Amino acid sequence: MQPNRPSKKIPSPQIIIAISALILFGCGYCFSQSYKTGKTMKTTKSNIKTKKAATVYLDKSDPKFISIKGRAFSDLYEIAKELDPESEKNKSFATWTEKKRNECQALGAESINDYASQTHLGVGIFMTVLDGLGKTDQKKLEKEWDVRIQFLGVNNKYLAEFWEDGMEVSSEANAVAYADELSKSEYAKKHPDSDVGNVEVIKKNYADTRKTIKAGKKERYTKLMALLYTIDNGGAVTFINPFQPSIDFFNKKSK
Repeated sequence: MQPNRPSKKIPSPQIIIAISALILFGCGYCFSQSYKTGKTMKTTKSNIKTKKAATVYLDKSDPKFISIKGRAFSDLYEIAKELDPESEKNKSFATWTEKKRNECQALGAESINDYASQTHLGVGIFMTVLDGLGKTDQKKLEKEWDVRIQFLGVNNKYLAEFWEDGMEVSSEANAVAYADELSKSEYAKKHPDSDVGNVEVIKKNYADTRKTIKAGKKERYTKLMALLYTIDNGGAVTFINPFQPSIDFFNKKSK
């Protein structure tokens, strides 16, 4: 997110449907249809669920932290690729019978709700952030997002949380880049006399955001995404894909 850009709000059900229907292997279609009917999908009023107990994170020198963080961004982007609307498997899903789609619908709704609940995120923000990743450079994101990892206490399960750093996002470099983006926008082309893309104005806005954070008037970090992992007794890390149940279902029914 960039300072002074419209804040990301939970989109309407129609937008959620449009986003999630793009997911590869039909998982998104299952999710979207469940959201549409309202039979299984559950959401909360807030974007992010909070835990009552204080969260204890692994030390960044902990081997388990290092192992998970070392792959977390790659895993995140692999999931984002499943939003490709041109996927052959995604297209083939549309040819399924209604019965098979309904089966996948129920499975997809259950799996995404369960996963989002374990990550303490609302389904809406989970899907919205995933959709936006396709437009963001991974290296840039690794610089702007802080990773925090906690042990969930059961089944050798760990939660990798991604927290956006407001200071990094509101950097002067980002201000200049955003100004350049705006100056090349269709609006700027149609309104050459407007002040859109004024780099000095935007740099000031970003600087004001940094000052607000430094003054303690605004939180520096915002939790935007989280992924689940397990680590066995031998130290092997396994990523838990939120869409795996639907992926398995698709592969089985496509044979």
